[in-house]
Amino acid sequence: MSRCLERLRAALNALGLLVRDLLRPTNLLAVVVLLALAYMGVTYLMARYRSARVARERAELEAAVADLAAKNAALRADVRRLEAQCEELRGFVRRLSAESRVAEARVVAHRADPQGEPTWTIEFAEHDPDGNRLPARTIVVRGKEVYFDALIIKFDRDLVKVGDPLRGRTLHVFRRAFGSAQEPREGPLLAGAATPSAFEQGLWLRFWHWADHPRAAEAEGVRVAQVEAVAIRPLPDALYRLTIEHAGGLNVKLVEPGEP
Repeated sequence: MSRCLERLRAALNALGLLVRDLLRPTNLLAVVVLLALAYMGVTYLMARYRSARVARERAELEAAVADLAAKNAALRADVRRLEAQCEELRGFVRRLSAESRVAEARVVAHRADPQGEPTWTIEFAEHDPDGNRLPARTIVVRGKEVYFDALIIKFDRDLVKVGDPLRGRTLHVFRRAFGSAQEPREGPLLAGAATPSAFEQGLWLRFWHWADHPRAAEAEGVRVAQVEAVAIRPLPDALYRLTIEHAGGLNVKLVEPGEP
C-alpha cells in the first residue's frame, strides 16, 4: 500500500514539474504557437474537405442536371413525333371521312299523268371537282320514287387516306334518272355535264373490265367498280343534294329550308 502511494506521489510530482516547465514564458509561447499551428492545420484540412465535398456535390448536381436536360430533350422529341403522328392520323381520318357535293336536284313542277302516276319535273345540276355548279338540265320522270344512277369507282382506302393526287377519292359518272313507274332505260340521260380528265377517261374505259375482274382492279388500286343508284320520294319544290364519300359511295339528302 505504501509502495502505491509512493508511486502516485512521484507521478504527481512529475506532472507538477511538467506544468511548471510549460508555464515558463519561453515554453508557454511555444505551446501557444503549437496550438495556433494545430488550429490552423485543422481548419485548413476541414476547409479542404468541405471544398472537396462541395466540388463533388456540384459535379454530381451538374451531371444530374445534364441528365435531366437530355431526358427533357428526348421527351420533347417524343412529343413532337407523337404530335406529328397525331396530325397525320387526323389527316387520314379527314380524308377517309370526307364527302364532296357532286350534284343538286330541285323539284320545279309535278302533276299526275293519265294513269294517275305522279310526274316530276326536276332541274338536275352537277358540280365540278372544285364544287362549282355546272349548268342545270331539266328532266321529267314518272313514279313515286326517283332514282339517280351512276357508275362508281372506289379506290383502295390506303390511297384515299394519304390523299393520292389521282386516286385519292371515289370517282363517279352520272348516267340517267328514272322513276319507279318507268323502265330505267326509259329515263333521261344525265351524263355529259362534267368533263372527266384524261386520266379519268382511261379509268372509265376499263370500268366494266374491272367490274368483271376484281383481282385486276385491286392490282391497280381499285377497290370497287360498280353501278350505284340513290332514290328520293320527291316533295314539291324540294331541293336534294347528292354527295359522294371520298372512300365510299353516293348519297342523297333533302336540303332543309335555310340550310346552306
